[in-house]
Parts: sequence; structure tokens; C-alpha cells
Amino acid sequence: MLAVRQPEEGDHASPLLFEIVSAYICEKEGPEKKYVIYKLVVRHASGKQDTTLATIDRRYTDFYNLYMALKKDYPDLVSTVVFPKKVILGNFDNSLITARSTGFESFLKFISHEPKLHATRALLNFLQDKEIIKVKELIDSKEYSYAISLLENIFRLLNNVYTDRSPPVLLALSRLLGCSILIPGSPGAEKWADLALHRFEGVSDSDLLELYLPLLHACIKVWWQLGRDKAQLESRFLNLRRQGLKVNESVSLLEAVDTVEKKI
Repeated sequence: MLAVRQPEEGDHASPLLFEIVSAYICEKEGPEKKYVIYKLVVRHASGKQDTTLATIDRRYTDFYNLYMALKKDYPDLVSTVVFPKKVILGNFDNSLITARSTGFESFLKFISHEPKLHATRALLNFLQDKEIIKVKELIDSKEYSYAISLLENIFRLLNNVYTDRSPPVLLALSRLLGCSILIPGSPGAEKWADLALHRFEGVSDSDLLELYLPLLHACIKVWWQLGRDKAQLESRFLNLRRQGLKVNESVSLLEAVDTVEKKI
């Protein structure tokens, strides 16, 4: 299970709102030629304009898989959930789509109010797995700008759902930085490097600390590209190595994220 820490001062504390803002019928070639896509937005119920708005597109199957995973691991908690049923006919009826949208919103709200469910791998997989698969495809094809756009959306989304220094958020931020530095002189690299250094302050999770040296190494590279003084970061890097923290400098930050993610 993910170790999601309790909120601290400065962390997001306002209640979450899960909203299906639109739904549309998608038609493609293949076995499943027609299905409904639900566009999900997660925002804070603070009443203020949300500058970190993020959306994801999901199908009925994605919500259903999340429901079944939670029902398997937490049958008592999920026993009161009324989940939209599968139907053989009428899947594209407007009234059914509307009813399902409302049901999905209620289901996600229920998860967000149950700490055990909120901290599950199943929820995290639901929120990001489809995008991470696409990101890796884009990186393999060297389409870094498109990958960064997806990663920024994932980070905003997870930063709304979890606390600022929780493992899912720190992994998303590290992955975003790791992708940004693949573009020399990327305008976003400095911003993400500064934020990552700040967020990792005070982190004591042993698995996450495996990321710290690769993160410092990436930040040193960004500082060098920008002509910023990197002496302090280099000193910190060397001190940590003397203290016994090991790093393979041939391993990229993205590879380190993938390794750590499997352990959490």
C-alpha cells in the first residue's frame, strides 16, 4: 500500500470535488468500435479559481475495474457503494450516461473520504496508468514536448488528490523533471527542479530517498545549462555519497523513478 502521509501546514486541505464535466461517444475501428468516454475533473471545494485544473478521460471499464479492485481488498468498506451496473442494451442512451456520470462522481467522493481507499494502489493506477503508458511511448519516440504536457497534467491531478510530499506526487514531479531535462534549455526544467528540491526537504521515506541523488544530479545538470551556481548542489551531492548513499550516475532520473515506483 502507498504510504500517504497526513496533511501538514501548507498542504492541500480543502475537500475534493470529482466532476464528470462531459461525456461523448467515441467510435473507432476494432473489436470495440463504439464506447463512451467520460471526462473527469478533480478540483478543491475552496470556491477559489483553480489554476491547477487537470482532466483525464476514462471509460466505464476503468471505473468498474477500480470498483472491483477495492471491493476485493476492502469488501466491508465498499459494501455500501451503489455502483452503476453493466447493461447489454442502451449503453449510449443519454439518460444512462448521465446516471452513470453521477454514480462515478459519488463513488470517487466516497473513496476520497475513506483514508484506506484513498491510499490504495488501485486509485493511483486509475488516475495515471493510461497516461504513463502513453508518456513512455512518447519518450521512446523522442516526442518529449508531448510527453511533458501529459506529465504536467498528471502532476496537477495527483497534486490535487494527494498531499504535497506524498509518494505519488513526488514520483510524478521527479518524472516530470526527468523528462524536461531531455530537452536542452527546456523553460520548464528550472521550475520543476526548484519545486522538486523544495518538496524533497524533510522527506524521510527510505524508498523515496533513493531518488534524491539522481534528483540532485538532474538539478546540477539544469543549473549548469542555465549558468546558475551549482556549487551548493554539488557539495550536497558529494556529502550524501560520503555518508553512504549510493548512486549509479549512468541511471537517469526517469529510470530511477521507475525503479522506486515498483517498491512503493
